[in-house]
Amino acid sequence: MRKSIVAATFLLLTLAGCGAGEAGAEEPTDSTQTGSAASENKGEDKGKSNTTQVGKALDVKLQSGAKAQVTVLKVTTAKKGKGEFAEKPQNGQFLIVDVQIKVTDKEFSVNPLYFKYQAANEKVYDSGDGNAFASGHEPQLESGEVPTGQTSRGLVVFDTPAGAGKQIQLTDELGSPIAFWTL
Repeated sequence: MRKSIVAATFLLLTLAGCGAGEAGAEEPTDSTQTGSAASENKGEDKGKSNTTQVGKALDVKLQSGAKAQVTVLKVTTAKKGKGEFAEKPQNGQFLIVDVQIKVTDKEFSVNPLYFKYQAANEKVYDSGDGNAFASGHEPQLESGEVPTGQTSRGLVVFDTPAGAGKQIQLTDELGSPIAFWTL
């Protein structure tokens, strides 16, 4: 019995190490970032060639192969929420992003959590940070699968520090940045 347990443990350890040297696997380097430092600099590495100004469209492709033309139509700020039950911003202001997504190929996954705001100090904010969801600014961009030829439009709200920001980011379904709009 003891030999069986030792053999099973050895087999599990051997199998766990099999994927370590696979082609395409990232090897850690001294410059590899983890934790919050990595999320603060997400916009600096991938997809920088897919950058434009607010008001202009970008063609994007998700990991699933779905394609769309995405436009950040306009960006505004508010110092308070809308409506009787709205919360005030926890970080200083609400940044309200009007987004339009025209699906050009396959069913495109739309989610306000795919959008990020990068502040001038490089810190990245999600639309779920602070009191963004309780801001009362409508109509919010709805999550869902949008078929080819259809358009989805709505607001993505961020709770951010007051002041000028750097950019709005769009990530794919795995969280990798794929498009940027400079502010």
